[in-house]
Amino acid sequence: MRALARLPVICLVLSRLVRSSPLELFLQNSTSHRQARSGGYPKFPLQEYHQPPTCGIRDVAHEPARAGQPAAKIVGGSIAPYGAYPWQVEIKQYRSGRRRFEHHCGGAVVGPRLVLTAAHCLQNEGSDQLTVVVGDYHLQVADQHEQSFGVERVFVHPDFRKLGPYSNDIGLIKVRALSDGGISFNSHVRPICLPELQAKGTTGSWCSVTGWGAQKPEAVDSSLSQVLQVAAVPLLDLDTCRRADVYGGRRQSILDSMLCAGRLEGGVDACGGDSGGPLACEVNGRFVLTGIVSWGDGCAQKNRPGVYTRVSHYVDWIQAAKKYLGA
Repeated sequence: MRALARLPVICLVLSRLVRSSPLELFLQNSTSHRQARSGGYPKFPLQEYHQPPTCGIRDVAHEPARAGQPAAKIVGGSIAPYGAYPWQVEIKQYRSGRRRFEHHCGGAVVGPRLVLTAAHCLQNEGSDQLTVVVGDYHLQVADQHEQSFGVERVFVHPDFRKLGPYSNDIGLIKVRALSDGGISFNSHVRPICLPELQAKGTTGSWCSVTGWGAQKPEAVDSSLSQVLQVAAVPLLDLDTCRRADVYGGRRQSILDSMLCAGRLEGGVDACGGDSGGPLACEVNGRFVLTGIVSWGDGCAQKNRPGVYTRVSHYVDWIQAAKKYLGA
């Protein structure tokens, strides 16, 4: 299993920056310094809700290779074209020992000031210890549409870990507003759509998982990609995921609030550093945030598909949290 550290069941922190804080220094220098990064790991409608008008669309088309097609490296993925996954977020964490922000997790843009990610990515982190980057592509290059934000608040699902170490693995980040507002949407930065409440997804449907995580499962800490990667993975039904030779009988049972995606023969998977990132599925011409990278037993192993937070299970909670955060 990808190890998870203990954290409170709820985390709501108001940002309190002090003079020369790590966050201030990062935002002052975010376009002039690029550092090598290590991965965070381990690897989820109300009646009045309206999707953002531009959600789930993109200007840069891309179809990632599926099983049996040539692929380079997530594990078993390939390099994504810049702008093909405009909802992708990089979350950075301040490493005091190195005195810099480094790659920590992924996330997905769901509103002008909101990012959805995994709860385990927000463990024990004060908001001034995290930064959010949208429009990012190459981690050591100041990309054309890159925007960096401080974090105003983080909000973790109150029942995180209540039903096992990976249960209710979902959290929201509210980014700090700039003088001209929140995230600026453009051809390379757009929100992804939320699914309909309790939508199950179609077993066998191919979806895309993206991130800068490890490309070699045997070298999680040293094989992070410097360029955004994508892999195509098929959705699996829960009965398959609960089989005794898959994830049955584990300390963490496969809950209805989770979903599995990947090939049972292995070879393609999210890995360390991809946590919190989006599993995007195309539905009626728009991309929907079907899953959030949560956990797995190793990476790309036989009979060990990736396990994701099922976002449709949490749509009501997301809307309530959004209202609570005032975003």
